[in-house]
Amino acid sequence: MRHLRWQAFIAVLGMALVGGLLVGQGRSVAFDTVPAAGGSYTEALVGAPARLNPLLDFANPVDRDIDRLLFSGLTRFDVSGQPAPDLANWLIAPDNLRYTFVLRANAQWHDGTPVTADDVAFTVGLLQSPQFPGPADVSQLWQSVKVRVVNEQTIEFTLPEPFAPFLDYTTFGVLPKHVLGAVTAADLAAQDFNLKPVGSGPFAFEGFDVEGEQVKSVTLTAFADYYGQRPLLNQVQFKFYPDVESAFAAYQAGEVLGVSRLGAAQMPTALGLPQLGLYTALMPEYSLIFLNEHDPDLPFFQEKKVRQALLAGMNRQAMVKTILNGQAVVATGPVLPGSWAYNT
Repeated sequence: MRHLRWQAFIAVLGMALVGGLLVGQGRSVAFDTVPAAGGSYTEALVGAPARLNPLLDFANPVDRDIDRLLFSGLTRFDVSGQPAPDLANWLIAPDNLRYTFVLRANAQWHDGTPVTADDVAFTVGLLQSPQFPGPADVSQLWQSVKVRVVNEQTIEFTLPEPFAPFLDYTTFGVLPKHVLGAVTAADLAAQDFNLKPVGSGPFAFEGFDVEGEQVKSVTLTAFADYYGQRPLLNQVQFKFYPDVESAFAAYQAGEVLGVSRLGAAQMPTALGLPQLGLYTALMPEYSLIFLNEHDPDLPFFQEKKVRQALLAGMNRQAMVKTILNGQAVVATGPVLPGSWAYNT
């Protein structure tokens, strides 16, 4: 089941230069007190929302940031990048073909309706549709999976052959069948639901702040009946800015309490702000050099030792330090840390 686009990408990998760009520079922050419940948090996001629908947010980081608080998946990624239970726990058959998920009995939609296996089957049906407007490889994978609703809280997936990263694909945000049941995959992008979403995540949609035709912010409130640990915050507000410069300026002006990301130009100033805690994360990106081994004018590229010598003669760590201001790590192979396939 070769449905992962990155697998096809790394199959033609030439020479990995940098194994992941970083969004900030790590700094340890010490806290003397235990955080108390209550209050609100405001963050600057770079970009604008389009559709608050987890099946449609693949191309918009702003939508993804908001959807992760509004919607839940059968599973989620933990801090080490591995699948962990979210809406459900699972059991894998000995043949590695059948995955059985049992949903939490106390999971509710934000309108109070229970989350059931029918909601999961409905969402997977949208993913399986030839008219699904999202990534084709995701749809093709789900088209090969048989789905069976066992009962209200149990659903079963059967694969045509073992597929090691299948659990990664069960992190999709589940949609409410009782709200969207009559909607087809082809019509999903045009629904009012995408601007008035109903999810099952820790925060519920409250509303947009609109000036003219421009969306300035969105407000989310903590969902009192969330099945997991209730958020300490009562409210989260995201304000939207066209670029990292204006987002960082909003932070400096006290308009927001946090910024989603910083650019290289903002780093020197940010590092000089003692009250600002900067957090670093690997991004799944590469900088690559592709060697055309079929160019008749460059026959030496076909020699393995020549290619090895080119890599050995390149001081990649110095390039990270001087060209990228330390905001990257050198790749040791084509698979990034956090992947199921990564081996230290």
